Amino acid sequence: MKSFILRAAACASAVILLSGCGNSERNAKVDAMRTRLEENKYIIHACGEIADESGQTYTYTNSKEALENSYNAGNRVIEMDFHYTSDDHLVPGYAWGDLYLGDEQMTPGVPPSLSDYLQCKIDGAFTPMTFEDVAEFMRAHEDLFIVTDTKEENEKFCKLISHDYPDLEDRFIVQIYHAKEYEPVIRSGFDYVIFTLYETEEAERTPEALLGIAKKHLVGFTVYAEWADDPQFLESLKKTDTPIYVHTVNEDAEMAAYFDLGIKGIYTDRTDLSSNISR
Repeated sequence: MKSFILRAAACASAVILLSGCGNSERNAKVDAMRTRLEENKYIIHACGEIADESGQTYTYTNSKEALENSYNAGNRVIEMDFHYTSDDHLVPGYAWGDLYLGDEQMTPGVPPSLSDYLQCKIDGAFTPMTFEDVAEFMRAHEDLFIVTDTKEENEKFCKLISHDYPDLEDRFIVQIYHAKEYEPVIRSGFDYVIFTLYETEEAERTPEALLGIAKKHLVGFTVYAEWADDPQFLESLKKTDTPIYVHTVNEDAEMAAYFDLGIKGIYTDRTDLSSNISR
C-alpha cells in the first residue's frame, strides 16, 4: 500500500512538472510574440488600404490586392476578417455588402455561396480570396503573421486550421471577444491570443476581470482608441502587465500620442508605416 501511494505521488508530481514545463514553453513563445508585435508597432487592419485604378482609396477589403500591397510595403503583421459562405466555406471578408456581382451589389449581412463570392469584385474593383489562397500566400511568405477577426466563429475557425492547416497554427494570432473563448482556442492548439474588448460587457472589463484573464498570459489586450483615452481604464489595463493595442488609428499625431501613453501596438489602415520601424 505504501509503495502504491509513493508511485501515485510520483506520477502526480510528474504530471505537475510536465504541465509546468508546457506552460513555461508557451509563455516563452507568447513573450517572443509580444516582442515581435512591439517591434512591428503596426497591425495592418483588414489587409490595409488599397487604391483602385482611378486612385480612389478603399479600406476593409481583405482582398488579394490589399494583402499583396501591404506585404510588399514591408508589413509583416496583418489583420484579416474571416467569415463562412452560405455553403460553409471559410473566406476572408467583411460584411458581404462590399461585394458586386457585375453591377449588382450583394445583400449586406447575407453570405453568398462560394461560387457567387468568387465571381464578385470587392467594391467593384478587387479580387476576393479563398482561405486556401491565404494559406498559399503565408507559405510563400514565411515571415507573415495573421491576426484573425472571426467574431462568433472562433472555435470553428481554430478547429479547421488545426485539422487542415497544422503547419500554419503558429502563424495565426487569434483574437477572442470574451474570456470564455480562451480555453477552446488554446485546446485547439493555438498559443497566441489577443483579447479584443469591444464586444465585452462592462462586467468583463472590471479591474478584477482583466487581472483574471491576464493570468492566462495573453499576447495582449486590444481596445478602442478612445478607451485608451480614459486614464482610469488605461491604468486598470496597465496593472495586468499585458501589452495594450488600440484600433483603428491612421493619423501620425494620434499614433505618437498613444505610443507615449505606453501603447505597444496600433491597428491601422495605413500600409506606409513600416519604414518607421527600427529593425
